[in-house]
Amino acid sequence: QGNGYYMAVPAFVGHKKDMGRLKLLLTNLKPKSSYCLIFSYRLAGERVGKLRVFLANKKNAPVWEQNKGKDERWRTGKIEIFQGAETTNSVTFESEHGKGKTGEIGVDNVILISGLCPED
Repeated sequence: QGNGYYMAVPAFVGHKKDMGRLKLLLTNLKPKSSYCLIFSYRLAGERVGKLRVFLANKKNAPVWEQNKGKDERWRTGKIEIFQGAETTNSVTFESEHGKGKTGEIGVDNVILISGLCPED
């Protein structure tokens, strides 16, 4: 998108079902508050794999998942985080290697804002 850096898992490295994870620690989130996690992502290449997002307090189920890239473009993901009595203390981005040998899974511009996610 410019001349900066982003996190990527290339398809030509590793084997099918290999995982890559990026864990972001969240500190000082207020209980009973709403937050919005916004990030850019892309799944470039045929059968490149899956990108999932997990919240620490949601057991083992992903709160967001994408396994197909329509094209090579960057897209925006949004996740509402509602803090109840249990607060979320981390977000994990997980990529799962697919069958493809070209392309990559990329994540960029991860932002956490207070309040509900804005409409597009």
